[in-house]
Amino acid sequence: MKNQLKNLLRGGVLMLAAVFAFAFTQPIPQSEIVWGDDPILGAVQVERGTTDYDCNVNPSVQCLYADEQLTMPIPGEKGEFELN
Repeated sequence: MKNQLKNLLRGGVLMLAAVFAFAFTQPIPQSEIVWGDDPILGAVQVERGTTDYDCNVNPSVQCLYADEQLTMPIPGEKGEFELN
């Protein structure tokens, strides 16, 4: 009886650990489509985090936007937008 209780307790702890492992992990984000303001082409759709574009250092210019109309700037994305 004592061994059965120990085994049940171990199994319960193991099961609880598995539940917590899935409950507190972050999902892998899908690629995020954003827009950049190219001086020649205008609004350009790019995938965030790729090497398709650069945000050159210029803290007074917004680099990426969440919409094609370039009205919703993405915070923390400053610099001059350049396609690669």
